[in-house]
Amino acid sequence: MDEILDFEIPAHSTRREWAVYIIVVRPTNDKNSKQRFFYVGKTGDNREGCNPIISRIGNHFSFNKVHSQIRNYLKETANYKYTVFYATYGEYDPKNEERVKGFKDKINELERQLSCYMQEKLKNKEELLNPYKGIGMSKNKKLEREKILTEDEKKKLILLADKAIKQ
Repeated sequence: MDEILDFEIPAHSTRREWAVYIIVVRPTNDKNSKQRFFYVGKTGDNREGCNPIISRIGNHFSFNKVHSQIRNYLKETANYKYTVFYATYGEYDPKNEERVKGFKDKINELERQLSCYMQEKLKNKEELLNPYKGIGMSKNKKLEREKILTEDEKKKLILLADKAIKQ
């Protein structure tokens, strides 16, 4: 007989907001295993639009290789369980083109910095599936990017990284 399954989707995960997230991946086959992996991502891509976090996370498991980064890293996705931690940075408003254009740089930098924080905090660097490498960046570009985030935004990223790692 077929199984009848369910899972709950929290209302906040359906809002259309700029966000960065960490997916914590653990194997399901061994309850005592300390093995884990992390994936850092964002909503509000480099093209057009910003989907709710639940939509973006769902795409990680699709069979479209462009969107399915988790599946691209872990072929047997059913052998793992996933916990998502995320922080939001405001509502996406497609009518406000100036804010959308300006916020793409910010959300990209938030994702880069979150990846850097994860790399600093993880003892085993191999646990991060998609580390930001930052190669080929000019000093001017690096200085320009350092001005994008506020101290409060940086603190929020550190709290997010800490929460995911402690999970």
